[in-house]
Amino acid sequence: MPTSKKIWLWFIPIALVAAAASSAGVYAYVMRERANAQQAHATFKAPQAPLLVSVAPMTVNLRSAHDEASMLYVGFNLEVGNEATRKLLELYMPKIRSQLLTALSGQDSSELATPAGKDALAASILALLRNTLGTEQPDLALIGVLYTDFIVQ
Repeated sequence: MPTSKKIWLWFIPIALVAAAASSAGVYAYVMRERANAQQAHATFKAPQAPLLVSVAPMTVNLRSAHDEASMLYVGFNLEVGNEATRKLLELYMPKIRSQLLTALSGQDSSELATPAGKDALAASILALLRNTLGTEQPDLALIGVLYTDFIVQ
C-alpha cells in the first residue's frame, strides 16, 4: 500500500506543473496576438478627409431648342487638392459665382438632363475656374465637381 500512496504523491505535483505550463503557454500566445493586433492597428492610417469648397445653390434660365422656358437649379462642392486652393477659391467666391451664373445660363436644357451632359458641365466648370481669377493666378489644385443639387426643369 505504501507504493500506491507514493504514486499519488508524485501525480499531484506533476499535474500542477503541467497545468501551470499550459497556462503559461496560453498566456504567452494571447499576449503575442494582442501585440500583433496593436501593431497592425498602429500602422493603419485613416484616409484624409477631402478638402471641399461649397458653392451655394443657384438657379439660372437655360436655353432650349424649342424656345421653351427652362431652368437649372444646381449646387455643388469643389474638391481641391490643398489648403491654398481652398482659401483662394473662398476669397474669390463672388467673382466665381458671377462667372458661373453666366456660363450656366448658356447651357442647353436637353443636354444637361443626361449623365454625359452633367459630366461635360463639370468639366466646363473646372475649365472656367482654372482661368477665372486673372492672369496672375497660381495653379489651382482642382480635383472635381461634386453635385449636391441638380434639377433641370
